[in-house]
Amino acid sequence: MTIEPHALYQGELGHQRLLPKRHGFAYPLHYFWLNASSLPSLGRSWLLKYEGFAAFSYRRNDYLPGAACLKQAVCDKIRQLGGDQPVTEVYLLSPLANWGHYFSPLTLYYGFDAEQQLRYLLAEVSNTPWNERHHYLIPVSANGRYQHDKDFHVSPFNPIAMQYHWQIEPPGETLVCSISNHQQQQKVFSAWMRLQRQPLSAKVLRRMLIRSPWPNVLVKIRIYWHALKLLIKGNPVYAHSKKGSVYDDVTD
Repeated sequence: MTIEPHALYQGELGHQRLLPKRHGFAYPLHYFWLNASSLPSLGRSWLLKYEGFAAFSYRRNDYLPGAACLKQAVCDKIRQLGGDQPVTEVYLLSPLANWGHYFSPLTLYYGFDAEQQLRYLLAEVSNTPWNERHHYLIPVSANGRYQHDKDFHVSPFNPIAMQYHWQIEPPGETLVCSISNHQQQQKVFSAWMRLQRQPLSAKVLRRMLIRSPWPNVLVKIRIYWHALKLLIKGNPVYAHSKKGSVYDDVTD
């Protein structure tokens, strides 16, 4: 499979809470798909800029701490978390800073080998409002399934004592990624992205801005709006505690 250097994925983000009180939603979503080896080629227009202020801009400091080169930082993190398969190409799937404001609850790094086979998914998870980050390494198997214990506090409506179940498909014209939370072998929550590839062009970006001029701000508003709904419905709240958890990267 030949993978284009840069693209845009647009589609739907959905959440469904099953227990203790049902709650769900689905919203339009766009994520940038960027080759970590070709980031300077994004250019310097008012619409899309590499390291600067624009409608959308890539800034190295918004992403995985480590080496100055994002690709090297991702490869280092993969090895640190136990990955032993060679990774020759890294692609970033993430929002970009929007008019200088960056916010991303989930950023994904896709690691490919020399034959362009997807080997790893590195998930960079952040929590609101604590502004902490944690990284999970998901080896990509033939069936795309992987499960592991949760060890990072994200939502105050989910406890730490859970297990994540991932379903990952290699990206192409479509990109599908889903995760479900399980307690005592019972699914209590699921989230998913179902996206379609679009060209990363000025025309597409202008259309996206007309529909949603401040997407990163809108994501924050939705998070707090649905938190309020969960409180009203009577879902229990779990206190944030670092005791017994692993926090590998904490931002100020």
